[in-house]
Amino acid sequence: MKVVARIFGYLRPYWRRVVLVYVALFAALALQLTIPLVLARAIDDGIVAGDRGFLLRAAALIVGLTLFQGLFTYLRSYLVQALAERVGYDLRNELYAHLQALPFAFYDAAQTGQLMSRATDDINNIRAMLVMAMRPLVIAIGTFAAVSAILLRTDLTLATVALAPLPFLIAYSVRYGVAIRPVFLGVQQQFGAMTSALQENVAGTRVVRAFAQERAEAVRFEAELEELFGQNLGAARKSSFAYPLTLLLSGLGLAAVLWLGGYRVLTGAMTIGTLVAFNRYATLQNEPVRWLGFVVARIARAIASGERIFETLDTRPTVTDRPGAVTLGPPRGSVVFDDVAFAFPGSKRNALEGVSFAARPGEVVALVGPTGSGKSAIVNLVPRFYDATAGRVLVDGQDVREVSLASLRSRIGVVLQESFLFGVSIRENIAYGRPDASMEEVVAAAEAAQAHDFISALPEGYETEVGERGVTLSGGQKQRLAIARALLQDPRILILDDATSSVDTETEGAIQRALRTAMAGRTSFVIAQRVTTVQEADQILVLREGRIVERGTHVELIGRGGFYRELYDLQFREQEAAARMPAAAEAAEAIPKAREATIPAALEAAGRTRTRSAPGGAGG
Repeated sequence: MKVVARIFGYLRPYWRRVVLVYVALFAALALQLTIPLVLARAIDDGIVAGDRGFLLRAAALIVGLTLFQGLFTYLRSYLVQALAERVGYDLRNELYAHLQALPFAFYDAAQTGQLMSRATDDINNIRAMLVMAMRPLVIAIGTFAAVSAILLRTDLTLATVALAPLPFLIAYSVRYGVAIRPVFLGVQQQFGAMTSALQENVAGTRVVRAFAQERAEAVRFEAELEELFGQNLGAARKSSFAYPLTLLLSGLGLAAVLWLGGYRVLTGAMTIGTLVAFNRYATLQNEPVRWLGFVVARIARAIASGERIFETLDTRPTVTDRPGAVTLGPPRGSVVFDDVAFAFPGSKRNALEGVSFAARPGEVVALVGPTGSGKSAIVNLVPRFYDATAGRVLVDGQDVREVSLASLRSRIGVVLQESFLFGVSIRENIAYGRPDASMEEVVAAAEAAQAHDFISALPEGYETEVGERGVTLSGGQKQRLAIARALLQDPRILILDDATSSVDTETEGAIQRALRTAMAGRTSFVIAQRVTTVQEADQILVLREGRIVERGTHVELIGRGGFYRELYDLQFREQEAAARMPAAAEAAEAIPKAREATIPAALEAAGRTRTRSAPGGAGG
């Protein structure tokens, strides 16, 4: 009931429309309940008495009542649908805004398909419930109260017979609603699992086809779909039983009314018109009660969906502006890590432990180390994608937890390891952080990222649509657009999380030359796998298992002969081996040709030698 109350709480801003709904609903109900009375008078005072004039007036009155009933029914139906749509609109907006506020840690554990199903199918279930609960449920209650009073006033004995099945119908409907709710909850959870499988397959279609796993993925999706099919059938089996049972009970009540009422007409205790009106009222009463099973099923499904939606809405963001958060002062770009420790949510070991360093304004700080050493954890703490579990991260002398997120992140440009592009034009992607940027500024950022040439070669240039997630571009092109997007913000702090990993050596060199100019005056953090990328950094931090094990410039670290030197030697040897391979292949190819050229020359020289030595030999 808490979930139901919370859902109906979304109607509070529209209470005037809700009042209008129920004015129209009860007006239509009053007109509907008046028609059987007119019908009874038409039979008794018109047909039985032979008064044609009265019969004509009664028929005209019924037509008028029906027209007004139709008008109020239309108004009620439209307003209910509009309110349900409005609640769905508000819920989706609130859910989307909340998802935007949730920290990275939430998405580390969440499934995209489950979130998508909550924003679509679950909210549709709530909309459908509002339509059913605001209209048929209230009509059922109102009709039950009004008709019961009319029946009891008309004939107490006959009313008792007509109302006898109702307690059983109500008890069964309540029990059915309690039993069906967990069934629908399972259906909604499985719908989310099926959506997740579909989303992963569509997003990873290139990987699926590259490894020829179409059949395996089809089998995996079919398994999820079959599970959803089975759960839906189970829910349908339980739901389908409810309506026939209510029909049976209400049918038994009508049969009892007809038998006992007919007997009372035959004995003169009741007129035919009264019996017809009584039967009509009993039918009106049983009709909304028969809907009760369907309404309860809708409410149960909406409760299951509401539980899933509110579970997400009740997840509190852990990275938010604290009360009294201040705006960062004049931007300088200094960053200090003061004995920082950090563990990812749910992890038992720290990703960082006792990390301390200072990056002065305008410095380039390179982070080097094996996978899982904590490089990305460091750069994620600067813009507060996560919060440190111990120690402090200071930007321009202020703890990042004490400043507003907007002022902090507006000074930081980030190029993540995975370059994500939106399915809009190249210009819009570059200007994503600054939609008001001029075309000249967009072009300048693209030139700095070495992207202008390939953009200009496209048929529509900067207005070229890149497709979903930038599917029409290569990895290197996407990465250069991501760099341009970051540079357009003109940030004081620039974070490049392995930003050149998807480009070839030639493109990397071009980007490095561009970034050398772009990083001037900015504090830059560079994560790179290639030692050649970080040689010119002002400070190189070497991490292993979440700790800084070496620090210094490239020359200093090479001279110390530690892990950095080993990494450099390893990559240098690989580069030398790669450089020697073409020369070795060329030399190997030249050997047979040399042999072919040498053998005839040797034979010719040998022939000349024998010719010169022949006279001496003969004479000797």
